[in-house]
Amino acid sequence: MTPRARHLTALGLYLGLTLLLTWPLAREWGRAIPGDSFDGWQNFWNLWWVRQALLVEHTHPYITSLLYHPQGVSLWFQTLNIFNGLTFLPVQLAGGLYWAYNGVVIFSFVAAGYGAMLLALHVLSQVGARPGPALWAAAFGAGVIFTFSPFHFAHLLGHMQVFSLQFTPFYLLYLLRALPPGQPGLRRRDALLAGLFLILAGLCDWYFVLYLALFTAFYLLWLGLRRALHPAHLAALGLIGLLFLAVTAPLLAPMVRESLRYDFMRPPPGQIEALSADLLAFFIPSGQHPLWGAWAAEMRASFPASPSETTLFIGLTPLVLALIGLRRGAGPEGRGLRLRFWVLAALLFALFALGPVLHVGGQRVMLGDQPLRLPYALLLRLPFIEIARTVARYDLLVMLSLGVLAGGGMYRLLATRRVWPWAGLLIGLILFEFAPLPYPLSPPDTPDWYKTLAQEQETGAVLNLPMNWDRPGYLLYQTVHGKPLTAGYISRDDPRTYPTRLPLLSHLRHLQPDIHEIDPAAFASTLFRFLEVRWVVIDRYKMPGGAERQVTDALVAAIFAADQPLYEDERITVYAAPWAAEPLPFIELGPEWGLLQPQGRPIEARAGLLIHSSAPRSLNLALRPGPGPAPAFWLADASGEILPYDQGQPGRWRLALRPGANAFTLHTDAPGLWVERLWIED
Repeated sequence: MTPRARHLTALGLYLGLTLLLTWPLAREWGRAIPGDSFDGWQNFWNLWWVRQALLVEHTHPYITSLLYHPQGVSLWFQTLNIFNGLTFLPVQLAGGLYWAYNGVVIFSFVAAGYGAMLLALHVLSQVGARPGPALWAAAFGAGVIFTFSPFHFAHLLGHMQVFSLQFTPFYLLYLLRALPPGQPGLRRRDALLAGLFLILAGLCDWYFVLYLALFTAFYLLWLGLRRALHPAHLAALGLIGLLFLAVTAPLLAPMVRESLRYDFMRPPPGQIEALSADLLAFFIPSGQHPLWGAWAAEMRASFPASPSETTLFIGLTPLVLALIGLRRGAGPEGRGLRLRFWVLAALLFALFALGPVLHVGGQRVMLGDQPLRLPYALLLRLPFIEIARTVARYDLLVMLSLGVLAGGGMYRLLATRRVWPWAGLLIGLILFEFAPLPYPLSPPDTPDWYKTLAQEQETGAVLNLPMNWDRPGYLLYQTVHGKPLTAGYISRDDPRTYPTRLPLLSHLRHLQPDIHEIDPAAFASTLFRFLEVRWVVIDRYKMPGGAERQVTDALVAAIFAADQPLYEDERITVYAAPWAAEPLPFIELGPEWGLLQPQGRPIEARAGLLIHSSAPRSLNLALRPGPGPAPAFWLADASGEILPYDQGQPGRWRLALRPGANAFTLHTDAPGLWVERLWIED
């Protein structure tokens, strides 16, 4: 078989195995996506939004007013995976969103397997494996381990940006070719290709750039310790970095700027630890396995994160193959394959995946009264590292390294045997351990009324209820009706958006009145007009009971007490939102306010607020501090002038408002000011 035929055969086999292991996706190709009906709809929306931004709104896709309307929101930290949106845009135009999404799936699995195969071919050849069927079969097996790993299938549940991991092995391949040990010449072509694949990896997920940067640093350290690092290697690395920065700077610069001004993209305390790997996760099979999946899911129940983040199984067969390759070797004349670098890489990234604190069986490992801290705790001190909150995803490079190592073991076993029967047996064992059959699918649950809304010529936004947390299903519905949404579902909650800062919306969000409480029946039409809400949709399937339903239903009943629904069926009720002819003044809290707590909202030093007024008027702004001693506080206008207390009473100011948004800032001379209530009165 010629090399060309071998490459085509490998691609065909990866395609066939992908269709088999994602079954019944092929049967539902244009009607469903793989996954668990959650984050997948966000990435489904991402594909739709790229098309909408470029071809309908003629804008760049990193800012949208279709979510959190009318203010809009930036998508710099969204899992937009712009590569997929652009590359599969022709598929979307020709066949629709389901064809585009599922095309991304097939491309990811086939390309990832092929890339890992090429990487294994290069590595095994460089360390002594002889050309021939045994090498090709071993390299193919390495690709199988990487692309059909439980890690890959776990993120197929909805994380398109993560399952689009196909460019990572290509980057490593050309990095190794650009920086070969002991060969000091500058390899420009390989360096440029490494830079290209680093760019493509970043355009799928910025996490990959972090992982590959750390891998590159480790490889440089390896070369340095072996005295195999040459100036030409540094020149090649500089060429890779310059190409990457030149192309991605328009995307990275706004992200860096936002991360320096705000901290919403940084995870709250404890989340990085919760999203780190448990040591046992590497040895517990996937919960999707048809035979022992239920047992595995029960074993994983003590882990704090979702199955998509805790499924890190390395497999018994790959581990045994890796050990065989390391123990006995298979180089010419019996020499070993010298894969120590890949052993260290697998161990290093497994150690990183464990996060800052070691967990075993869902419990912290303690040394006395302190948790056992791991090296990743030091890594978190570097700038921007903490933004990558889901530490367990370092398993990607664990599986790629393991694939190379297992490829060495396969080569050792196949070098002296009939290749294809034994290769088929070994690959069959790997796939038997990893198989997630049948793979779960997510058909759309879009209510029919949204198709009617799509034909509506009137402009305005949709307020979907419940909204105590943002649901990705609302994004799915938007791909049908195309109207703006008052809220949304984005990768990082942005405190600059309205749901936690405006009255009524904040009540719906928190299921309790906020500090700027208003009468919903009196103010709803004012706020609907301000937010350009035309339709309020209550989805009973999304709030089966409890406070979520009770509070939402009570607010809806108060607002629409005298109104008949525009549409109603067993699932949804739709109201036409009234707009006030003479809007009432209301308070908008600035993003600096602390989270709503039982005792109110805290401010550290200062917090802004806007009072919206439709006409010139004079009114009082009143503040009631929370319980306990309160530090001194004062109010300043937009120019910074301190405003006198009305009639000398702290917490009450007489304000002269102009039409529009009137800006003020509440200051305190010491941290610890709690505001229990903030209101306006004539």
